[in-house]
Order: sequence, then structure tokens, then C-alpha cells
Amino acid sequence: MSLILLVAVVVVIVLYRRRAAGRVDVGAMVRRLIEYGFLAGLVLGTALGATGLLARAFDGLRGHETGDSEEMALWLSLVVVAGGALVGLLAWLRRRFRAAPSEADAGGWGFYLGAVDLGAAGFVVAGVVQVVGWAVDGWRFDAWMAAGAIVWTVVAVVHHRLPGRRPEIFDLVGSAAALVGVAISLAVVLEHLLDWAYDGTTPEPFLGLGGHGTGEWSDTADDVTGVLAPLVGFAGAWLRYWWWNARRTSRSPERDGYVLVVGVLGGLAATVVAASGLFHTALSWVLVDSARDAGAVAHFDVATVFGALLLVGLAAWAYHRSEVPHAVDRQSGGRDEVSRLYDYLEAGVGLAAATLGVGLLLGALLHVVLPAPDDWDGDVAEVLAVALTLLLAGGPVWARAWRRIQAHAGTVSEESSAVRRIHLSTVFGATALCVLVGVGTMVYLVLFGLLDGSLDVEKVAIFRFPLAAIGATAGVAAYHGRVLRAGLRAVPPSARPALRTVTVVGADLSDLVGRLEELPGVRVVHRLRLGAPGAVPSDPDAVAATVATTADDLLVVVAEDGSVDVVPVAP
Repeated sequence: MSLILLVAVVVVIVLYRRRAAGRVDVGAMVRRLIEYGFLAGLVLGTALGATGLLARAFDGLRGHETGDSEEMALWLSLVVVAGGALVGLLAWLRRRFRAAPSEADAGGWGFYLGAVDLGAAGFVVAGVVQVVGWAVDGWRFDAWMAAGAIVWTVVAVVHHRLPGRRPEIFDLVGSAAALVGVAISLAVVLEHLLDWAYDGTTPEPFLGLGGHGTGEWSDTADDVTGVLAPLVGFAGAWLRYWWWNARRTSRSPERDGYVLVVGVLGGLAATVVAASGLFHTALSWVLVDSARDAGAVAHFDVATVFGALLLVGLAAWAYHRSEVPHAVDRQSGGRDEVSRLYDYLEAGVGLAAATLGVGLLLGALLHVVLPAPDDWDGDVAEVLAVALTLLLAGGPVWARAWRRIQAHAGTVSEESSAVRRIHLSTVFGATALCVLVGVGTMVYLVLFGLLDGSLDVEKVAIFRFPLAAIGATAGVAAYHGRVLRAGLRAVPPSARPALRTVTVVGADLSDLVGRLEELPGVRVVHRLRLGAPGAVPSDPDAVAATVATTADDLLVVVAEDGSVDVVPVAP
């Protein structure tokens, strides 16, 4: 298993480095991974030993039992053995870094820095959560967690001062984990506050999901205080990884992917789920008789949970939406692929929810029309409430995003966009899959009933499920088919730009590469020029304008003085 993991890591780093530099010495990379992996193990062992000794010191200062001699010997041996080996390995690596400064830019070293930094952040966050909980909410003081926070903070600070830099992906991974923790903690805080407000406005406090049910502010304050510890810990990690690091970096596929998938899609999904919960709570009270048995106070108590989730989801969605195209000013030719991807992600989430709602509506209708066995006495009102919930939650989201998308329909850039083609292909593919599965299910039921002699009303009644799925997805596919045909009439394939390759040769030219990637029909390949001292000045807009006026494959060579040669090449 460890060998498979090592090979996977090598492959990932090779692909990542090849995209940047164009050539990779696999042997040197494997050697670095082994060396830096051993270094990470020594750091871990030394830090664990130091944490154990510091925890014993904390217990001794507080007058508590400090443990037996066996435990003391374990921590001392880790510090002596692992720490001694760590000092020797660091001295050896220091000589290598002085002899070959390019070692600081190696992928293995960057991966090591990022992995240690993420691991240290995990220990620090856990320790900070425990210490803050002890300080503000009366948690039991855990000497091990407090010591770990101190030791791993020192490890992080020392590694931050080392040469080289961790890849951006590690900042984004840390941001994603911290964002999830902040969102959950903030949602719990808001739920307690909303539950307190709900208990204060109802005639009789209800012991519901909030837990206290007394309507007293003191109980709510205690509940909120108990959540402050994880909120502080995760918020600190989010500020470090996103606000002070990843947010300030230039646009890249990794950064845009984080903003779109983690921020926008995560916030949008939470918003849709929360809105669905609120709609369903209200609709089930109106449509489902059994929902009114416990009374209005008990029935609507769950709305505080969905309300808190809705506020957090809307906040995450709105904030990350502002981070999507922070390149609006440079979109002289229209919106770029990242802006399109945001619109189609929003439309896809809304379309999926609305399609499921239509399917449930068709299922409820077929349940009334088709024959059913006597024991099929399910309440159609409950299904109807869920269907209307999904339509009310997903329909407006899809309509809002689709209106923006269709405002650009009929233009060459929009109709030839890869994002639009992927969206339409996904819709048609999902429809084909639903139709095949639905038809296959019905054929199976008929053939099985004929061969087994058991074709009866119950097997025919099952048809309502595949028929509802086919009806909902086929309608969606029919509409998108009309959209596709309208686009083909407006911009036929012959009028769309052919895909061509632009190879950029130079130093760190992320701005130029990003500007060229926005051009429709252009695939950009970046090759690092050997011997280039660093980033060189260039005018991305002028180069992009030159590239846009040609239809050939191009070689863009950026010299050290900033001059640019654009050379047509054979495909």
C-alpha cells in the first residue's frame, strides 16, 4: 500500500511540474520524496516527544499526576533519537541547499513544506479549540493538547522561515477544511440564537433541537459559548490560509476551482438544502394532516436549523461569488470561462432540484391514475409537499442563472464555449441514462412476470417510478435540445473558431498565460525557458491581441528583456 501511495505521489508531482517546466528528472524526484519523507517522520517523532515532555511540565505546574517513568522514557527517547537524527539530516540538507540553490524550487521540497504545514495546522487548531474551550466554557484542561498547540506552532514558524515555498494547492486545501469548520460552527451559533428568538415568540417554549427550550438568554449564552472554541480555531486557520495567502494570489486553475467548487457550489448547495427545508416545513403543515398532530410550535421548531443553514449558505455563496471573476475589468471581449462555469454550476444545481421535483409530481399523478395493490396506501400529500419544495427551491435558482446564460446565447464565444457544451452533454447524457434504466426496469418486470407467471397489478404499479423519471428527464432534454438547435442555427460549427495551440516560452508568465487562456479556441502550453532569472516584464493585452488576430498555431517567445516574438508554426 505504501508503494502504491509513493507511486501516486510521484505521478501527481510529475504532472504538476511538467505543466510548469516541461521536463522532470524522475530519479531525482523519487530521491527527494524519500529524503523529505524521512525528514517529515523525524519532525513528527521529535514533535511528539517534545509535546509529551511539555505536557508533563504543565501537569507538574498544576500539581497533577505527571505519569510513570515508562511514559517519561518514551518521550525522552523520541526527543533524543529522532531529534538527533533530525539535526544531522538538517545539517546535511543545508549543505546541499547552499551548493545547489535550485533545490529550494524542487517539487518534493515544496510538497514537504506544504504537508508539514497542513499537519502542524491540524494540531494547532485542535489545541487552540481545547484551550479556548477551557478558558471561556469551563472545559477540562488537556495538557497534551495545549502542549501540542505550542510545539506545532514552533514547527510551523520554523518551516515558514525555510527557503522555498509550498504549492498553492496546500493553501487551498487548508482553506477548504477551515471553511467547513467555520461554516458548521457559525451555523450552530446562529441556530442557538434563532432558537432563543423562536422560544421567546411562541406561547410555550418547546424542548426541540435547540435543547434548552426554556427561552432564557442565560441558557442560550451558555450554548453559544460552547461553540466559540471551534469557531475561533477554524476561523484562525481560514484567515491564515485564505485571507492572508490564497486570496492574494493571482488567478490560477487551482484557485478558481476552489472558489467555484468549495465556495460557490458549497454555499449554493447549503442554500438550496436550507430553502428546501423551510419550504417543506411550511408545505407539509398545509398539505399533510399528520404534520399538525404535534402542534405548530413543535412542527416549526426545526425551522431554526434551516434558517441558520440558509444564512450561512447565502453568506458563503455571496462572498465567493465576488471572488469568481475578479477579472471583470479585463473582459473586453465578454465573460471568460470561469464566469460561465459559475453560471452553469448554479443552473445545474437548480435544474437538478427542479427536475427531481417534476419527477415526484409525475409520480404522485401516476399513483392516482395507475392501479395499485390494496396495501399501497401511501400519503400522496407528503410526496406532493416534497415535490413542490424542490420546485420552489430549485426553480428560481435555475431561472436566475439560465436567464444570465441565455443573455449571451447566439454569440460565437458562448456557443463555442467548452463549458456550455459540457453542460448540454451532461443533460443529454443524464436523460439517456434515466431513459435506459427506466425502460430496462419496465422490460425486466414484464419479462420476469411472463416467465414466472406472476405478472400482476403490483408489478404494473411499479411502472410509475421509471415512468416518472423518464417523463421528467425527457422534458428537460427536449427543452435543451431546442436550445442546442437554436445555437447551431445562430452559430454553425463552420463559423466557430478551431482549437489551436499557443506555446509560451519564458519565465514565470502566469499573467500572460491566463490572458491567453481566455481567448476562445486557444489551448495554451507553457514551457519554462532554461536559464531565465525570473519573471520578466510583458504586456499581456498586446500579446493577446496579436494572438487573437491569427488563426494558426503559434510559438510565443518572451526574452529576458521583455520583448516578445510571436511565430506561426505548423500544427
